[in-house]
Amino acid sequence: MVWKPVWNERCSEILRRNAQHYTNSEIAAVIEAATGLRFSIPFVSRRRAALGLDCPQRNDWTAPITRRRWLRSRSVSNKHGQRQRES
Repeated sequence: MVWKPVWNERCSEILRRNAQHYTNSEIAAVIEAATGLRFSIPFVSRRRAALGLDCPQRNDWTAPITRRRWLRSRSVSNKHGQRQRES
C-alpha cells in the first residue's frame, strides 16, 4: 500500500503566503521543509489554480531566448550523429 500525503490548511496557508514570490517547485520544497509532506510540482500547480492564485511575476522577455537556445542545442545534437525519432 502506498501512503499519500494529505493536503491540509497549513499547506494552503504556505501556498497563499508564497504564491506571488515563488515557483511551484520552490513552494513544494517549502511545504516539505515546513510540514514534512512531499507533493509533486503538478499537484502544487493544481492547488494554486484551485485557490485562484497567479503565478509569480517572472521576467517574461527571457522565455523566447531560452527556447531559442534549447531548440538550437537540439538541432546541433541531431547534426552530430543522433537520429531523430520517426513517428
